[in-house]
Amino acid sequence: MKPSLSHISFMQTFGILLVVLGHSFFRVNADLWVIRWIYGFHMPLFFFISGYLMRYTHSDLRAVTLMGQGAFLARKARRLLVPYVVISSMVFVPKALMSSYAVRPIHLSLHDYLDMLLYPYHNVLGAYWFMPTLFLIFALFVLMAKASTPLRHVNVWAATALFFVVSISIDFHHESVLNILGVAYYMFYFVLGYAFRNSRVEHVASRLSPTLLLTVTLGVSILMLLTPHFALKSHLTALNGIGMTLAMARIYDSRRCTFLNHLYGHTYTIYLYSGLFQILSLQLLLHFVELPSYVYIPLAFVTGIYGPWLIDRLRAKRR
Repeated sequence: MKPSLSHISFMQTFGILLVVLGHSFFRVNADLWVIRWIYGFHMPLFFFISGYLMRYTHSDLRAVTLMGQGAFLARKARRLLVPYVVISSMVFVPKALMSSYAVRPIHLSLHDYLDMLLYPYHNVLGAYWFMPTLFLIFALFVLMAKASTPLRHVNVWAATALFFVVSISIDFHHESVLNILGVAYYMFYFVLGYAFRNSRVEHVASRLSPTLLLTVTLGVSILMLLTPHFALKSHLTALNGIGMTLAMARIYDSRRCTFLNHLYGHTYTIYLYSGLFQILSLQLLLHFVELPSYVYIPLAFVTGIYGPWLIDRLRAKRR
């Protein structure tokens, strides 16, 4: 069975569930196995999905218009950069005024305001680093494709190999302006998703038993947790996680499961607003009420998912 956009919808939903779950742990050892398992692949998964969808909507990159009303970069800026600046700015003042309750205190100053915009990992909403990073990846990817030949169809796997070398070669950390190091690091997963879409690799993978693939990749993901650090471990863990999620998507679709379908189409809203709900259910609530982790972790997870979901549903009813 050939993967389709229904598989991508599942992967987006599964990925956002992992994001919200990972952010639901508070005052918990960051080395906890479930946190390491989630963070081993959930963000590379989103860049892979973004590249896959890019190929689905823009198979000929040379035809993409970059500038002008309704052009590619303008649409991506409205979707990614505008919420990044607007929502971050709206949250900045309240968070600065209530920094005594925050995990990462900030000052109400121009320096801290510009710092959280120019250094995405310093943003008041930690997950928002993804938006400017993805925008720059979109922009650079299309610009390189239009300027030369490396990213055209026949050479897309060679380009993937090139970006893999770049990714493993850089000293990636979270302190670069506009997360430019993160752009170089995650570009590989984006290009991989673009190359994978409708390729021979995808067709071959679609013929494999999804149950067997899930069993193997799940086993490898557990083994990676027990393995000491080695070169390429983070990339192998991420690639294995992407394969594992593809297998889950195929199983979910082939068995006609529907229990996650109500979240389809709401993943971006959940991404944007889950942090706000989790701040209320974690960082503020726990300053006033003592709750055990087995209570506040599910509370943060449920509010992080269904608070934004409810916002989307209410918007839809008003239209």
